[in-house]
Amino acid sequence: MTELSRDDYSGYEPDPLFIDSLLEAKWILLMWFACMAWTLAVCLTQGYQENVTPETFSMVLGIPAWVAYGICLPWCLANLATFVFCLGYMKDADLGEEYSATDSTSVSTGANHV
Repeated sequence: MTELSRDDYSGYEPDPLFIDSLLEAKWILLMWFACMAWTLAVCLTQGYQENVTPETFSMVLGIPAWVAYGICLPWCLANLATFVFCLGYMKDADLGEEYSATDSTSVSTGANHV
């Protein structure tokens, strides 16, 4: 086998669709990691308190405050961020020509086989 050097790829340019997809994937992973870090931080610090009594137990809209701020808040913010990201920043790209049904039948039946 021959080894490829960096010079062999000097004329290579990645597809713009791949570059856009990679950037979108990075943003999605960053948003996911931020929501996970927030959820873990709030739920671990607020959800496991010692010496909690009914008088000191904080509630938001009838649910525990640590659930509201640790789970519901990042969930709603993630949905909002997803909505804004998909409508405002994701790009619709041309994927090329559509493969027609006549092409698939000629290949499968061997009509063009010599």
